[in-house]
Amino acid sequence: MAKQVALVINGRRMTANAGQTLLDAGLAGGRAIPHDCATGQCDTCRVRVYSGTVDDAGTRVGDTVLACRARLTTETVIEFDEVPDVVRRSGTVESVVALTPEIVEVTVTLRKRLAYLPGQYVRVTFPGCPPRDYSPTLRTDGSGELNELIFSIRRLDGGAVSSRLGKQISPGSAVKVEGPFGHAFHRLGRGRLVVVSAGVGFAPAWAVARASRLREPERDLVVVAGARHAHNLYMRPALQWLRERGAATTLTCSGAHPPDDARPGRPTLHLPMLTPDDTVVTAGGPELVAAVQFLAAAAGAICYADPFYAAERTGTTKHPAELNFIQRLLQRVTRHQTAKTEPVA
Repeated sequence: MAKQVALVINGRRMTANAGQTLLDAGLAGGRAIPHDCATGQCDTCRVRVYSGTVDDAGTRVGDTVLACRARLTTETVIEFDEVPDVVRRSGTVESVVALTPEIVEVTVTLRKRLAYLPGQYVRVTFPGCPPRDYSPTLRTDGSGELNELIFSIRRLDGGAVSSRLGKQISPGSAVKVEGPFGHAFHRLGRGRLVVVSAGVGFAPAWAVARASRLREPERDLVVVAGARHAHNLYMRPALQWLRERGAATTLTCSGAHPPDDARPGRPTLHLPMLTPDDTVVTAGGPELVAAVQFLAAAAGAICYADPFYAAERTGTTKHPAELNFIQRLLQRVTRHQTAKTEPVA
């Protein structure tokens, strides 16, 4: 007969068998830990170990382990982050405002509020359009109502959705929303928080950084944000708000002719030296996200990633087999083969 040990999950005590994975023990005890792949690939089931000893199966990062791989050995106390339930909501487009020549701010007013954590994303469907995943954020001045969802969306010619913004999709258009999804959200913590983004990846990054300033104003906060083209550096007012409240911020521009207030090069060139005590949140293109994840892993820092993959454009299809080797490798490194699509099309 297997040895019985005590397991406490988010304050609920239960009895489990030594050798069981934390995930299986929780399920058997009626306390489901959020999970997806259950094979150690997606990072969804990462939990904090507050006391006790577990066989971490090589998944330990700081005081966290993957519940689907780590096994009980002694009495253990763990905790995972509670997230809001996935729900469906309906609403209407309130406004479509150009932030830059390529980026628009879309405000959706919901009939009933949708609860989400800063940094999570939702699935949005406009009439006659395929669904797209967008990260609710705040306006760059920090404003936003509880029944509003505000999105920063990059608009491309030929985009199945984005090319219609401000045209077929305009104030009064109906909207269906489902969510929230995602695990790259703001979590309270003691160590430094480092937030890294590029382009419209600043939408969830801004939500996370602002939540940190309001909920934990004494915590060290570093924000690095940028864009390829100088005209898409729409995040200046938000960075100013953060600076005024003690955050260290860096604006970058990787394209030609960066403005005087932006450092040349990609955001990864301007990260602080990471340590095991840091928590990193990153959002943007898969190349950026993979690079930040690599740097965080090398430093032993916890990293929550939100890679934006480009959605198909009208009349085009890109089969995964057509991706080049580097793109496939990046998808494997980021562990998000079915992650949220970039809100551009």
